[in-house]
Amino acid sequence: MLGLRDDSGTFRAVYTTPNSTSKSIFYKFKIDFKLPVLVATKDIGRDHILNLSDYKQKFVSLKDYDKQAIINPSNHQLITKSKIKRGKILTNRQFKTLSDIKKGDKITAIIEDGSLKVEILVTALNDGNIGQIISVKNQNNQTLKAQVISKNQAIIK
Repeated sequence: MLGLRDDSGTFRAVYTTPNSTSKSIFYKFKIDFKLPVLVATKDIGRDHILNLSDYKQKFVSLKDYDKQAIINPSNHQLITKSKIKRGKILTNRQFKTLSDIKKGDKITAIIEDGSLKVEILVTALNDGNIGQIISVKNQNNQTLKAQVISKNQAIIK
């Protein structure tokens, strides 16, 4: 049986004696270590694109750690969903990503068949980042699936 609360806890060891009786020993323990997180260096407004001057890395104890904390900023640009106060730990739930392609963007879609390569103009039906598959609509209003390969191009699948 293990009980863990914050940075300390207890556990019980049960053993059997030679005369077949059970004995229990209870142990208490304390974990003392720090985890890396990103902390806001200033007040950050809503719809702000996160940049290097907005945060610093800090180490916090287990009891102050948030499992949604951002440890490393992603390759995608992060945009705040709400205001963040200076000194607060940055968490995934406070941000959305800036998509490489946004719903409604006009992009070039590439159709390949062997050595034949055709480019057509399509409209993105949803947001997407490089490597993701999104829905697009061509000029004949046909809906197609396409894999995003850059900020303005996709390959029809």
